[in-house]
Amino acid sequence: MTENEEPTSRHSFSTYLSFGTYNILWTIPTATMSLYMFFFYHTQVGLEPIWILTVVGINTVWASLNEPLIGWLTDKNFKWTRKWGRRFPWIAIGFIPQSLSLIMIFAPPGTVADLGPLPVMIWLLLSLFVFDLFITLVDIHVAILRADKFRTEEERRKYAGHWGFFDMIAQVLGMMIPPLLLFFGQTIISYAIMATIIAFIAIIFGIIFVIKGAREDKIIIDRYYSREYERIHVFRGVLLVIKQRSFMALYGSYVLWLVASTIAIGMVAYLVTFILQSNDPDAMIPFFALFLLGSLISIPFWLKLLKRINNHKKLYVIGSLILVVCYSLLTFFQTDIDLMIIMFLVGFANGCVWTIGMPVLYSNVQDDFVVRQGKNQKGILVGTWAVISLITAFIDEALITTVFTITGFEAGLENYAALVASGADVGSVLLGIRLLLGLIPALVILVGTLIFWKFYPLTQEKVLENKAKLLELGF
Repeated sequence: MTENEEPTSRHSFSTYLSFGTYNILWTIPTATMSLYMFFFYHTQVGLEPIWILTVVGINTVWASLNEPLIGWLTDKNFKWTRKWGRRFPWIAIGFIPQSLSLIMIFAPPGTVADLGPLPVMIWLLLSLFVFDLFITLVDIHVAILRADKFRTEEERRKYAGHWGFFDMIAQVLGMMIPPLLLFFGQTIISYAIMATIIAFIAIIFGIIFVIKGAREDKIIIDRYYSREYERIHVFRGVLLVIKQRSFMALYGSYVLWLVASTIAIGMVAYLVTFILQSNDPDAMIPFFALFLLGSLISIPFWLKLLKRINNHKKLYVIGSLILVVCYSLLTFFQTDIDLMIIMFLVGFANGCVWTIGMPVLYSNVQDDFVVRQGKNQKGILVGTWAVISLITAFIDEALITTVFTITGFEAGLENYAALVASGADVGSVLLGIRLLLGLIPALVILVGTLIFWKFYPLTQEKVLENKAKLLELGF
């Protein structure tokens, strides 16, 4: 009986449980960044959007070189590999600095009024450098370890159940905990305290993950010394990834979906503060709760529909187009009630992309890469994919900066009263927030959907053909 035919898993229940906690380690800090980084530096620290965009642009260039290189450099055996494994040491080294660097981001030494824009920009840039370095170091090795650790169909089905549970928990915690931790309202000290608590929550779950889930046993370690893991040269590897049509089509679509999601999530703080005119950060929690409820309820629906249609590409396009319509409605809400209904519908439609994108389509793209190269060596592909979050941050903040500049939304305006007192065109500023909440994300997703529909080559027949070739290759 070959390894791929094992009827049961060799991993214990505690291993699956521990590995699933990584979702919380990763999601809570990144969700906090999506919710508050731009809002914090714009309204509290007083940094103009164009300077925030400049910092993020520099960091994006850094990451586009750093992340594929990290994936390639560390995808080899070191002196400690035989004892500790190839992935575990990097995860153990990186998860605590990754968590603590969140505090650095939300604890600048002063405001623009105190220090001027340049020192604040340098602080933010260095903070992002540190954060992205360590989150990349951890996430790349977790992504590869997931495939190396859970190899059989039985193991992957079991892990998928734990992944879904913890991913939902992570999303709930990531969106709802940060507003609850702003104990002193929207002040700089309050954000620093929030980031500190979030960092230590992430470290706790990181310890749980490292103790059991991230460990590599002898079977995994022995594979690292087989010819199966012969490395592809870094420049050739990046070129092969970029030339892979299935990767680039999904990558483009997924980047734009994340851009839209990040813009909309980031606008919720502006929505509550300036449109709903509330100074209570907790006011955004019901909207996130309905969004997440819609997503949770929708998952069985989309999975059942996928089974009936039996076409990943077709359902992904259908779900994405429905999401475009739902996002568009957010611009035109009039009351809290219809806003809550629309947020639920956005969550429901979003469940399609959430369910099919990473778990299914990204796996099919990785299979396609392995089949094309004849080597089960994915470090460079995963490293290239890791750039996605930084490209997302640059595009979404470029769009936010453009709209805020056109509408005259000045930095340092902490609430609606300050906006009115500034003499700005209040109607224009509020329209800009509404567009960023709804129509602009809708158009971004529409462009991504059209790219995917036109260029993604993996039909259902091609997916099955790749699976047959993987069997022939012994992967």
